[in-house]
Amino acid sequence: KINIINSGTFSYSFSPTTVQLKILRDDFNINPDKIISIIDHTDVGDEICRYKNMLEFRNSISNSLDLLYCSIDLIKEIRNHFISIQTKNKSFEIIVENSYFIFYSNLKIPKGKRGLTINWELNYNYIDDIKKRFFESEIFLKNISNEKESDKDDLNFFISFFSEIVCNSEILYEFIQDQNITWTDDIPTINSYIIAISNEIDTKIKSSFKIPDINDYKDEIIFGEKLISQVFKNKNKLKSFLDGRIPNWDTKRIAKIDLAIIISAIAELIYFPLIPVKVSINEYIEISKEYSSPKSSAFINGVLDKIIRDLTEDGTILKSGRGLIT
Repeated sequence: KINIINSGTFSYSFSPTTVQLKILRDDFNINPDKIISIIDHTDVGDEICRYKNMLEFRNSISNSLDLLYCSIDLIKEIRNHFISIQTKNKSFEIIVENSYFIFYSNLKIPKGKRGLTINWELNYNYIDDIKKRFFESEIFLKNISNEKESDKDDLNFFISFFSEIVCNSEILYEFIQDQNITWTDDIPTINSYIIAISNEIDTKIKSSFKIPDINDYKDEIIFGEKLISQVFKNKNKLKSFLDGRIPNWDTKRIAKIDLAIIISAIAELIYFPLIPVKVSINEYIEISKEYSSPKSSAFINGVLDKIIRDLTEDGTILKSGRGLIT
């Protein structure tokens, strides 16, 4: 599900409750790597460690948005390139006149919003690779001689081009990874986000998509910082809730990523009374599917189910307001 903020017709929020597309869920709420570093840290009161993790958390959000901005720039540059190579006898209207390529090309990203940028003109070889792969693809053969019959044709072509040509470029993927190591996990998320918004925007209405800005996510950032802080302050207490509740296992034998997910889930269940239990469980099961082994989700679900029953019974988990929704 995708949460929508009512500014413009469709303005997507990188919401902490996004599951289906996992839109920056790991960055805005809980990146397991950061929780692992907290759990492994020997001094739970070490403010330097806490500050470092909070700083990394905020930077991860900015970095993810920078990748989105660079991806929009890439779409613009692809269209510009096809404009530059078309002739009277060789037209590429399928891209140049495509309403979705035009829509993204007209988006203005204020410079003040940006951190890392990519100059695609100086990195022409990646655009050239996309062009060559397009010319060799079935998408090219199917569409180059066909006339557009409706705006739906524009959408279908854009989605096919972006998902099959752009997203599947190995050299582009490696190049983006080299620009910022934190983008490795964000690449599929941002690609999915672009496909999702393309299916919803009205290309005739510029305001149908609001370019995301870090200031749009103050609530998500506050939530993420609170969660990290609670895990940091209560690490040993949270780990103690696992004692006797993991059949045939002890915490030293649990995979670090699974332990991080379980500890984070317990913290959310206990310290965020307005979040329903079912919402928290669903979120962390989805995270386990993304970050851990195929069998981990069933293991984590079983452990959390036992902990929830016990801690609800003794009053440790106490929900109120919206948190009472079942």
